[in-house]
Amino acid sequence: MPGYHFMRNNNLFMIILIIVLVISSLLIVNSKWLVIKESESGKVIWQQPGQGTVKFAIKYLHSVERTPVWEYFAVKDDKLYLTGTKYESYGAGLPFLKQHTYVIEDDKFEIKNIDKELNLIPLRVSDYALHRFIINKQEYKLYQMTEPQNLVIIKVKEKSLLALLKYKLLN
Repeated sequence: MPGYHFMRNNNLFMIILIIVLVISSLLIVNSKWLVIKESESGKVIWQQPGQGTVKFAIKYLHSVERTPVWEYFAVKDDKLYLTGTKYESYGAGLPFLKQHTYVIEDDKFEIKNIDKELNLIPLRVSDYALHRFIINKQEYKLYQMTEPQNLVIIKVKEKSLLALLKYKLLN
């Protein structure tokens, strides 16, 4: 039957076409991720898909005063923003001008509503400053995740839907 052979080839072609389209969409269509990677090696030490507004903080000890400093960030509309900072003393390198919304509460100085857009956050991780990355009430000790004095980059990065699917299946 000549018509049967044509239909079988047509169905096979359609199946192959659908498979190619599905695989292509998984590889081409991108989602936004918040990524921390080592600058020199490119090794990703932490990543999470970002949806909506994602808030996180970096906490460390001031090198001179040895008091905690918190820097607050948000990912909004696929862009990275410094939103605020909190510290306990006026040490070297800490803000001292009353800019933005300045609050003193519980013996801490806090600057809110900074909303400065950043392309990325370069961070020299130190086991002296004990840098920590805090997101979704989880704290990651960056100084244990990479070598001391390594430069890490925190940024929003596009990744494929296949990477998202792999992440969801493995986590």
